Amino acid sequence: MPLTLDGAVLDPPAPRAAPRARPPASALVAELGAVLEATGIRYCQWKGLAGRDRWAAGLGDLDLLIDRSSAVVFARVLAGLGFREAVAPPGLEVPGVLSYLAPDPALGRLIHVHAHFQLVVGRPWARHTRLPIEAAVLASAVRGMPFRVPAPEFALLLLVVRGTLQHDVRDLVRRGDPPWLRTTRAELAHVRHGVGRAALLETIERHVPEMDRACLDACLATLEPGAPAWRRVATRMLLERRLTAHARRPPATVAVRRVARAAARALGARPARGGKHLATGGAVIALVGPDGSGKSTCARALESWLTPELDVEHAHMGRPPRTAVTLAIGAAVKLARRLAAVLPHRGRRVRDGHLTLLRCVCTARDRFLLHRRLRRRAAAGAIVICERYPIPENRALVGPSYAQGVATDASGPLATLLRRLESRYYARLSPPDLVLALRVDPETAVLRKPGEPEPYVRARARILWNTEWSSDHVELVDAGEPLPAVVATLRARIWEAL
Repeated sequence: MPLTLDGAVLDPPAPRAAPRARPPASALVAELGAVLEATGIRYCQWKGLAGRDRWAAGLGDLDLLIDRSSAVVFARVLAGLGFREAVAPPGLEVPGVLSYLAPDPALGRLIHVHAHFQLVVGRPWARHTRLPIEAAVLASAVRGMPFRVPAPEFALLLLVVRGTLQHDVRDLVRRGDPPWLRTTRAELAHVRHGVGRAALLETIERHVPEMDRACLDACLATLEPGAPAWRRVATRMLLERRLTAHARRPPATVAVRRVARAAARALGARPARGGKHLATGGAVIALVGPDGSGKSTCARALESWLTPELDVEHAHMGRPPRTAVTLAIGAAVKLARRLAAVLPHRGRRVRDGHLTLLRCVCTARDRFLLHRRLRRRAAAGAIVICERYPIPENRALVGPSYAQGVATDASGPLATLLRRLESRYYARLSPPDLVLALRVDPETAVLRKPGEPEPYVRARARILWNTEWSSDHVELVDAGEPLPAVVATLRARIWEAL
């Protein structure tokens, strides 16, 4: 039956699909719903009403409409539950919409709450529209599980407007329906049952006078299976004209950046990173520890945990990108070693020592350049997760040549000059905002690195095992525990520091 207003209800109940396995629910989401109900904040969840199992498990954004007068109390509630405000990239900020993030320790993912103080529909990087019906929607809200929801006629109206404005000119060349349209149809089947003709018409006439019955029927038709793409696009343009008084476009720079990113991907280049930033700013987080402590595994886990929502970069200071000079000096060192058999012993030792020392200077410069780039990323709001960050406590593992016992046979004025230059680069490295020291006893490190020489792994592990950590920015983590426990501890320490 078509989705028109000719009957008492819009559509008969659809047959139930086979039940699916439910993802584990988020205790944090349930607690948020209970606290909001207890505080008496005027709010409701206005999107995603059919995907309760999904967003209750923290797999989607929670879009909550909040009364403006409750903004301060709402922020306090979220802060009490560990939420942090996140800021959209420049140009993508939407007035009246804020984002908050908090980790759910049991599920190991970030819960994202979209706080709408204004009802804004549409993508932030394209034209979007505010519907000035917040008060009416909030007044109609009824108790749901775990959040309040709008009255059915408001839920249907919002879904139809949101779905119609999402039609894209790319549908004209796309095969089949876009994935979001199939999701919208499923949600439409959920919210339309029991919506009376009179109630829906009255809601439109009172709160959205720009629309009429014919416009609504046209919008509903575009969400039906089999609706031609040209009609969907034409109806979107019609609705945009009707609502043009409430429309907003992002700055032109947003479109330029999107075109540049698309071009970079088409050319096989890596586009510039983007993402939300925490309102408290970016940070450089250093993971330090010996071989076998699980630094790389933990860094990848932390990156995958934060990347879906935030601007994150993972770097390795022990292996910085090498400049052309570093590559040339490295090639000279290898060539000198191959020619060592035909060089005088003393001359070979001098040449090898000075070339190796020069390569250490180049490595120090590469680390300094990487440090400078990462610091700029953090200043712009990114969270930088860095392995092998040179700090005083681990200089014997990643630091100047004299601290590691490298090129000690090089002597003379040139060697002194090179060591001085190398030390200057390391002296210019600012300390990270947070140091997470993964401590593991030497024997466990040896067991975790069966392919490495035991004396080498044991000696390096003993260095940090016997280190006295005194900095206020250092958090000691027992890396001898199982990996899931170590990662959970790191997540908690990081979020607390951010």
